[in-house]
Amino acid sequence: MKIGAYVVSKQAKQAYANDNFDVRAWPGFEMVLDCLRRAGYWITYAGKDTAHQYDVMLVSITSDCDWWPYLAERSQWAKSNTRVIIGGPGVLNIRPFLPYGDVFVLGRAENIIVPLVEAEGKGEYLESESVIYSKLFDINNKYKIAQASGLYPNEFRLTNGKPYKETALGCPNKCYFCNYTWSRKYIGDGTFQAGVDGMYASGNREHTMADLIRIPTEQWEAEAPLRITALDGMSQRLRYQANKRISREMFREVLTRLVTIEKPHQLKIYNIVGYPNETIEDWYEYIEDINLVDSKQVKGKQWQLLSHFTPFRSMPNTPSAIWPMSYRDYRGQIAKALKSPSMPGNVFYQGNKFWAVEGMGTDSLPTVIQSAICLRGTEADSDKVMRLARAGKYWGASTFAKRVTLEREFDVGRLFQAYTWDNLPTRYLATYINYIQ
Repeated sequence: MKIGAYVVSKQAKQAYANDNFDVRAWPGFEMVLDCLRRAGYWITYAGKDTAHQYDVMLVSITSDCDWWPYLAERSQWAKSNTRVIIGGPGVLNIRPFLPYGDVFVLGRAENIIVPLVEAEGKGEYLESESVIYSKLFDINNKYKIAQASGLYPNEFRLTNGKPYKETALGCPNKCYFCNYTWSRKYIGDGTFQAGVDGMYASGNREHTMADLIRIPTEQWEAEAPLRITALDGMSQRLRYQANKRISREMFREVLTRLVTIEKPHQLKIYNIVGYPNETIEDWYEYIEDINLVDSKQVKGKQWQLLSHFTPFRSMPNTPSAIWPMSYRDYRGQIAKALKSPSMPGNVFYQGNKFWAVEGMGTDSLPTVIQSAICLRGTEADSDKVMRLARAGKYWGASTFAKRVTLEREFDVGRLFQAYTWDNLPTRYLATYINYIQ
């Protein structure tokens, strides 16, 4: 049996423009390939021009945005009998994509992939609650997101040559918006560990604010410069509503301790905007907390607080799956609402030890609509999804033109509305814990 691992020729995000598979080297996908190799299967990497030459093609979808480049290239494959198996953390709502894959794997695949490929070789179906065959999908069935019984025990090399060994899985926090934590049973040391250990890492280990206040300040940069943290809500009220248990006092403590680090630099703070019932007063609280700390400092070298705002998505398989989404373009609007007239560009706070700026990466409304299509679309959207993926003119259009196209082609009201657990498009998904409230 000839098995291929699919590599898209064009990445989903502009930020990945200088990346390729060898740079990003998805550890999760490589883990699955390692399982097959240890079982004696030979695997080679394939692209759109060679996909038709394989018996089985493995496709990894790591985020909803990865569906679009895959679909654009899928339409260019030569006709063949290649069986397409799609998995990865971005495989949650499969309904719009049923025609474009033969088999969908939910969750961790290390205990599934070998028997699944064996069944494919025999022309049989594998009986598994975490495997969905497109021809047999039934919205009234329950399909479980597969879990790992432990950390993957084997070390292997990524395509960039770096060794990898899994050291943590999931997250100990249960934020209602986060598919990552609700899809994976937690295995770790009690803290959130982004990525892997020193064998393969970007050098910028992500710390949550809850992690930071539990360790001495002098250890914050012990592994690498502190670059990233997450607040995930402009006010305490919003954070607690989403079960992100970061109080105003905790946020201010992090800022107070931050200024004691001798060499100020940039700290990116991930923040979510567009929660249900969010108000401008919630936004003001963010600046107020920064100012409460900053006003007590002596003017000097400053930390840049790069605020990366992400519009809220109602992620499948989370308690927030039924929440409505905000139909608003937030790009540039946070800084505009918060800044004084004298502040340049996207800067919205200037003080003694901090200056805060809205990052350029805030997703535009069309990008959020595209996510909503992937997260809440149905079989009725399948043809439109493929047409959109193939429309080169659309992907090169302005934000306004994209919005007009999406509003014309898709029922955005349906995609952004509040749901119940009974009419949710992804009601067929089940995870390791009952989160329905």
